[in-house]
Amino acid sequence: MRRLSFLFGVMGVALATPSFAQTPAISGELEQSSTTSPKEKTQFADGALAEIDGAVKTVEGLLADAEKEKNVEEIECLTRKLTPMRALLEVSKQSNTTMRQSLAANDAVHADQEFRKVAVALTKAREFLAEAQACTGDAGVERGDSSSTVTDNNDNEIDADVDIPDILDPPGESGGTPQ
Repeated sequence: MRRLSFLFGVMGVALATPSFAQTPAISGELEQSSTTSPKEKTQFADGALAEIDGAVKTVEGLLADAEKEKNVEEIECLTRKLTPMRALLEVSKQSNTTMRQSLAANDAVHADQEFRKVAVALTKAREFLAEAQACTGDAGVERGDSSSTVTDNNDNEIDADVDIPDILDPPGESGGTPQ
């Protein structure tokens, strides 16, 4: 329980960055979640989990290389990115499970809430990956803010606005995600 609280805390901190608040692609995904079929939701969540897991493994590899080279600056930078990425992966896994349970119980409101959490986590994981690559100078990325977009299953870019506290603690629920 304590670990779960930590994960939600890390996700909350990670998601509350100014760059996320201005990411229009995520909020469009959130608005569209109510019109997405259960099958599309599960496909999106499966793909998102695979992408987040791949991003974590990529950063773990970069960290291993930095440790071999004994590059303290890269190690510190990559560790600062990897820790919240791992937390995002764990929270996303739990949200995916809860979303599937909600879909099975025909609880569309709760399923949509969990779907949105996965979409938010995917966007943040992409940002952390870009920042981690910037730690090592990979992919021509410079250090600083990064942004990403979310697309629907038809590769259409999604666009709108999102309020993070509403996703993490929807009205009427004071404890965040139910266990």
